[in-house]
Amino acid sequence: MLRSLRSHVLALQQGGTTLRAIHTTPISSGRRLSNRKAELKAQREAEIEAHERAKEELRKLKDTKFLNSLVHPERLFQSTQISQKEAAISSSLAFQSKSGGAMGDAKDFEAGLKRKADSGAYAYRIDPADIELITEVAPKATAEVGIGHTIILETINKNKDIQMDIVRRIAALDNANAKAVTKHNVQRAVETFGRSEEDSGSPEVQAAVWTIRINSLEDHLRTNHKDHQNRRTYTKLLHKRAKMLKYLKRESLERYYLCLKQLGLTKGMVEGEILIPKRVE
Repeated sequence: MLRSLRSHVLALQQGGTTLRAIHTTPISSGRRLSNRKAELKAQREAEIEAHERAKEELRKLKDTKFLNSLVHPERLFQSTQISQKEAAISSSLAFQSKSGGAMGDAKDFEAGLKRKADSGAYAYRIDPADIELITEVAPKATAEVGIGHTIILETINKNKDIQMDIVRRIAALDNANAKAVTKHNVQRAVETFGRSEEDSGSPEVQAAVWTIRINSLEDHLRTNHKDHQNRRTYTKLLHKRAKMLKYLKRESLERYYLCLKQLGLTKGMVEGEILIPKRVE
């Protein structure tokens, strides 16, 4: 075809006729390229849709009573942080109310003192009854056996709310470190899966403790992709949990499936192949 086209061009040139540019690129190649682009685009959209579907299924799987009751350190600490502007406004309100300024009243003073440590949970296994014992019972007992107890009681009653708020914020889990939050979650696992209050050796309890540590490392690895040492530790914990759950399966099949459901796991996550992930999503 090209040879006949060239001979036709030469014949026209010899005859003195001016020729226009002739485009000889095959049309089929352009069509193939556009079809390939459309296929790649459809493939990427299908992969994104499958990834979102898998994430949604995993979220529904982990929507269990035990996992929802756990405290996440990062979310907990973010909830207690206040900006510099909010801190300045709170301090200003507290100062004006204390000095008797125009904007000052009791509510402004309390607002200036309070912070967002109000989750209701306390670190180091402290109960609300212990807070009440420290802030109410102990001061009154000390004042009754002391000298000048009337003056002491008046001081206690006057600053009672402020003292309770200070003690509550010191013992609050919101102001504790990540280690204290992990201990709180481990205690919650013992209360949920243990056969007694001090049962920390049951397979269900140990699998729940491994799950708590695994979830904590997942949150860390999502933001620290190059932490290879903790990624290896994360994989080792996955193997330990799988080994413990396989032992539980040999002991009792009913307890095994109940534990999987409470921990938000599937059979494939335990009995399948566990590899070191390149990236934790």
